[in-house]
Amino acid sequence: MYMNLASQQLHFNPQITLFDRVKNISSAAKNLKNNIKIVFSDIDGTISPNSDYLTPKTIDAIDYLYKNNIPVVLTTARCYKDTLPIINQLKHKPDYTIVLQGGGLLNKDGEYIFNNTISSKAGKELVKWFKSIRKDDKDSHLIMYFNEQPYATSKIQFPWKTNLQIKNVLSFDKLFNKQSELKKAMIYKRNAADVKESYSQNKVIDSFYAANVKDLDIKPSGSSIIEFQNKWVTKDKAIDFLLRVLKIEPKNSMVIGDSSNDIEMFDFVRKHNGLAVAMGNADDVVKQHANAVTDSVNQDGFFNTVKNLFTGHI
Repeated sequence: MYMNLASQQLHFNPQITLFDRVKNISSAAKNLKNNIKIVFSDIDGTISPNSDYLTPKTIDAIDYLYKNNIPVVLTTARCYKDTLPIINQLKHKPDYTIVLQGGGLLNKDGEYIFNNTISSKAGKELVKWFKSIRKDDKDSHLIMYFNEQPYATSKIQFPWKTNLQIKNVLSFDKLFNKQSELKKAMIYKRNAADVKESYSQNKVIDSFYAANVKDLDIKPSGSSIIEFQNKWVTKDKAIDFLLRVLKIEPKNSMVIGDSSNDIEMFDFVRKHNGLAVAMGNADDVVKQHANAVTDSVNQDGFFNTVKNLFTGHI
């Protein structure tokens, strides 16, 4: 069954003030112990410290939650195919997975419950704008995911491990003409860390908004990646939708993440008195939107969070 999030009338303004009373997870856990009924977790930088690797402790923590009837919903910017290396390491398949920054929700069998794609018109406008900025920046590359397969007009491959190799095409026109589903788009800035003094992601963002590309919004994800999705697509709306389906109150949910694209779900859950946990490796601005901070991904922060929140032994 396919449903459009926009039709659900789920209106929420995440622009609330920063939280100034961030606690260590062990302190926050005292008030929320055993009240959490569902966990929404980002992947990269949260449960996976390096590409598609999960530590044994993380796998055990997710298994512990599963055995205690607490679903763990992976909530990621990845497309579904790119979550499979993570899912396949788990002892049990997740009942639900939120992908594409909230643009898709799938069940245990990998079937879409809702699927929100970018229109060809918006995609073509994005390509036109990108060509205008790439004249002065040959190290930026536009990657577009048609039917979950990434394509680029420049010869580029992801520098990180992935089971999805980028296919090189002369133009995106044929893909638009085939009416393939455009799941998401992203700009990858090669060597962004090496040229940080001369490269400004904010200038790219300002240029995008000045171009007024209709229906699309920017989702920054680290210093080298900018992702694009429909304006009405956000992680918090997808979480809200699933909570309503499952009849779980937001106050009984936990979200955990490390990136700026997790702030929307932090603000939503925190607004409803749930638990928003920032990883220790998150930027300070992300931590300010959480009401608890755990250890870094390299210190098994997800495992330690579960251990603090729930009685018993993992």
